[in-house]
Amino acid sequence: MAEGDTDKHSVAMSEKNSSEHEMNEPGKTDAELIKSYLRKTDLHLLPLTFAMYFLSVIDRNNIGNAKAAGMDTHLGLHGQQFNWIISAFFFTYIFCEVPSNILLKKFGARVWLPLLAVCWSILVACMAAAKSYETLVVVRVLMGVFEAGYVPGFIYMTSFWYTRRQQGPRIALFFSAGVFAGIWAGPLAARLQSINGALLGYQYIFIIEASMTVLVALLMVLVLQDYPSTARFLSPAERAAAQRMLEADRALSPHAQYSTRQVIKALGDWTVWAYAIIFWAAATGGATQAIFGPTLIKAMGYTSTRAQVLSAVPSACGFLAQLLSMLLPRLYSHFSIWIMLFSSCACAFYAIIATTNSVHVRFAFLCLSNFALSPNMPLVSVWMSHNVLGATKKGVATACTVMLGGIAGLIGSHIYRDKDAPEFRFGHIFVCVCNAIIFVVALALHLYFRYENKRRDMRDEDFDAMTLTPEQVDELCDSRPDHRYSL
Repeated sequence: MAEGDTDKHSVAMSEKNSSEHEMNEPGKTDAELIKSYLRKTDLHLLPLTFAMYFLSVIDRNNIGNAKAAGMDTHLGLHGQQFNWIISAFFFTYIFCEVPSNILLKKFGARVWLPLLAVCWSILVACMAAAKSYETLVVVRVLMGVFEAGYVPGFIYMTSFWYTRRQQGPRIALFFSAGVFAGIWAGPLAARLQSINGALLGYQYIFIIEASMTVLVALLMVLVLQDYPSTARFLSPAERAAAQRMLEADRALSPHAQYSTRQVIKALGDWTVWAYAIIFWAAATGGATQAIFGPTLIKAMGYTSTRAQVLSAVPSACGFLAQLLSMLLPRLYSHFSIWIMLFSSCACAFYAIIATTNSVHVRFAFLCLSNFALSPNMPLVSVWMSHNVLGATKKGVATACTVMLGGIAGLIGSHIYRDKDAPEFRFGHIFVCVCNAIIFVVALALHLYFRYENKRRDMRDEDFDAMTLTPEQVDELCDSRPDHRYSL
């Protein structure tokens, strides 16, 4: 990913200042050092964090595969009990993301992210031993505490390693792991539930998938590093070149201190909540597809095992769309336009699903709707990361954005109701409305940022960051006069 990914402006600023810092490696320019830095950083950060998000989505949503494998019948679940088991996860998931990001800054990603993974995977394995509805609810509540920190933690972590332009494709790749998990979750569950042993099929799903997560968490402890300035896999010259590049781009500093003032700024900034609303509405469609995909397909007349396998098809469409979202901002840099385009398509596709009785048409548009749904979560995450400055404010804003995604899971757990089978029109209409909300909010942000950029251009205030301490610059957040919002 490092090829062609170097931020030219930041490199130019880095080379301009290189003579004022330690010497480069003999025969290597800053551009060459930064290319080497990005290659090494990608290799150490991305594969394992991608794999862990892949597994976290499987761990979070395998309750749906377990139901298709007969868990609800075995435990005697009835009425809305299964929906409440799903939503129990999100009661704690919603509230633990902000404190988790604060703790990540304190303990470092190398310790904090694997610790979260080990804790939630133990709880996933415990679901195999659950004998009642009440036990499953308690376990899912505890799972939400630990899974809450992983996604905002990754986004926050990348702010210390990459420029804002470099972050975009990496965050999109990270989110694609969630949809990629949807491709494999069904076939994997179908294989695990067919194991002939002392346990029931759905119990093997929980135990084996949890074991995979623990293994990757142990590897993360060995490979991850907290910050570029302390990374053992970088040479001193690569660290220096990276530091100059990141400072030129106003990336977050590992030395920035926690600021209560910035927490208040983040919570009081309406644009932070606008990003969060977009993330919530996009996550509503994504979460319901991931959890209820096998159920929706099974309701079309397929057997349990066949539905598990076919659920990979809409997920594959979503995975392709998220890979595409890595490239789109490079073709046209206005995030809002892409978000409005995808949300309007998803809105139309869900309207078609809700109003047709043809099984084949419903399945085809289920695939198309997943394609249209999937890019908006990474796009709005990158958009937020581009526009929010300040180490603490960005950490809180990231957590708030993903936090409302938890509310999506909480609400989404109840919109596909058994009484609406087999068409599930209520759920499809609900997701259709969510995408209409995305369009309106993205348009409002676009108009506001365009106005604010013009206002700052007209004021043309003199601003020299060199006359302020790093702490004073960090406290200005995105209100610093030389900052312009990405549209």
